[in-house]
Amino acid sequence: MGLESGGTNRSKMSEDVAIAQIVTAVTTVFYAAVFAIGYYLIVKGNRETLREMREERLSGGRPQVIVEASLLNLPVVELAVRNVSGGAARDITFELSGPIEDSSGFVLSELRYLREGIPFLGPGEKIRCLWDHIDHLITYLQEKGPHEGVDVKVTYKDLPGEAYTTEWRINPLLYEGLRYDPSQLPQAPLGGPPQDVSMDARSDRTSEPPRNSGNKDGGQSH
Repeated sequence: MGLESGGTNRSKMSEDVAIAQIVTAVTTVFYAAVFAIGYYLIVKGNRETLREMREERLSGGRPQVIVEASLLNLPVVELAVRNVSGGAARDITFELSGPIEDSSGFVLSELRYLREGIPFLGPGEKIRCLWDHIDHLITYLQEKGPHEGVDVKVTYKDLPGEAYTTEWRINPLLYEGLRYDPSQLPQAPLGGPPQDVSMDARSDRTSEPPRNSGNKDGGQSH
């Protein structure tokens, strides 16, 4: 009886030791696998971060292209496309929910750069187009609409090729009743096709093409 009991105990202890060894081995393998997976994810994350940092360094950062009704030169309203970030934008295209018109009926949205897109726009650069006198434009939009404005979807890429999409709503009716300095009224009434305006990027001053004075032959008038 005693011998049998002792043999049973030793056998049971051996089984417990074997089970403990198996559990220890499984636990060791499990933790090793977790450590390996964690290390892989850390390395992958670091590589992705380094890649993004390299792309941002090459491109100057993510571009941000906006389209807006600019009121900087009231009472004249301008349609402006601007890249407000530190990164260059390329392959810029526009999708409009409706036409953009001035009070004479001229359709600004049919201008070539809005229909076909802009190949490149550097950091801080802008393209401005004279739209209309704010009072004329407000009256025109109140009568004809659209009263809710025009939605513009802008699609573009940074230099490495990452694509971005932003959406903007242009609605000059939001500025109905806006006050301005009457002394800033233009010399001639606005209307018809927009004038070409060039901009000095450093001074932010605008200039128009020179106007001829005198006769057409270039001589002085007497």
